[in-house]
Amino acid sequence: MIPLPPELERVENDLKERRITGSEASSIVFSVRKKLGPPWQWKSWKTARIQVLGTECETCGVGEDAILYVQHTVKNPRVQPYIDAAEKRLSKMEPEEDWRPDLRAKMYEIRDAVVPEMRDCCPICSSLSIQYRKGAANWICNSKSSGKYCRHVFTEPSKKAALTAAQKKAIKHEKYNTYRNVVVNREHDVKRKAILDWFKDFRRYLSLKDTKTLCKSCAYIEDMVDE
Repeated sequence: MIPLPPELERVENDLKERRITGSEASSIVFSVRKKLGPPWQWKSWKTARIQVLGTECETCGVGEDAILYVQHTVKNPRVQPYIDAAEKRLSKMEPEEDWRPDLRAKMYEIRDAVVPEMRDCCPICSSLSIQYRKGAANWICNSKSSGKYCRHVFTEPSKKAALTAAQKKAIKHEKYNTYRNVVVNREHDVKRKAILDWFKDFRRYLSLKDTKTLCKSCAYIEDMVDE
């Protein structure tokens, strides 16, 4: 009945598609909920309310002359209880196998698979930090080592095998994707299921299936009893 806000729908989809971890999703959800406020303050709530609000109180039978409310029979689900339950499940699971050594080995493989190009460098210190000066028609080394600049001036640079900026960027990107692939598929990411369970219950809450029409007095009494 009430659509899930786009900000939260993106989080749910990213979580289902394993693009983010449960921890990342929980942080975003907390932030978005704080920003949006409770559902009954949303514009979409007012539209949905008109469609489900009855003409009399379902408890005492008072009619349209009374102030009528759409009363939920279930509470707006908080995120924290789902995370707490997930932490309890985690404590009962077998300790997670350390996945970092294997990931580290994959990082080295990614780096070593790229063949460095032959690049211009300083003939004295082999630094790549060199600059061609058109006016003087020569090169100068801008490398700083041990607190001193090389400042060697030369006309022909030497060559050495080194990664280009594009290669370094590609390596970094592949390493990041490899890392993400590991962390989003961890069996011990219990928060992932916790947040997905919360989304399921929150969607149910927004469906307004668990609501009834009550007058102000009866709604107040129910709120007090449910506390």
